[in-house]
Parts: sequence; structure tokens; C-alpha cells
Amino acid sequence: MKYYIPAILWSLVILFLSTEGGINLPPSWWDFIAIDKVGHLVVYGIFCILLLYASTHNRTLALEKKGVIMALGVSIIYGIGMEVIQYTFFPGRFFEIPDIIANIIGSFVGLYLFKRFIHKNF
Repeated sequence: MKYYIPAILWSLVILFLSTEGGINLPPSWWDFIAIDKVGHLVVYGIFCILLLYASTHNRTLALEKKGVIMALGVSIIYGIGMEVIQYTFFPGRFFEIPDIIANIIGSFVGLYLFKRFIHKNF
């Protein structure tokens, strides 16, 4: 369980960032969209990496299919849930399909980076 603490703490950071007040847009919407989506990608990539790291330590460092499915599933469902929570409970925040897509892509990028650079070093 202790290996999941970084992932849990990161999920709280995501919760905070997802629920803080509305964001002031820069002069160009395109600047905001690019920065916003990259932010989603990076945040959920890190979340997935932390979940994978915890999963491998709980199973004697083997990257099992079950752990990959769990990490991707939790990361993706959490990302969708944050969009729903923003829309439902926080005025000035919106439910955006492009954000969900960026979250999902970020989760898969996290899986790729974990498999390519982190897990092979164990």
C-alpha cells in the first residue's frame, strides 16, 4: 500500500488543479488550448507512471497485464470523473471532450514512458 502514496498524493494535486476557480485565458484562444491540452497530457502521464510504479512494487517488480489495465483504467476514469466534477460542482469550469482525450493520451504516454525508460531499469 505504501507504494501507492505518491499516486494518491498526485491525485489530490489533480483534484486541486481541476477544481480551482476559472482560468484567465491568454490573448489568443489557440495559446490556451495548446497549453491546456499539454498540461492535461503531462499531469495524467505522471499519474499513470506513479500507478504503474506502485503496481510493479506490489507484485515483485513484474509489469503484469493486470497492473497495466488497472493503472490505465484508474487514470482514465479519474480524468473523466474530474471533468464531470468540474461541470457539476464548479461554476466557471467546463466538461470538455478534448480534455478527456488529452487525459487518455497522457495516460498512454505515461505507460509508454514507464515501459521504455523506467521499468526496464529495475
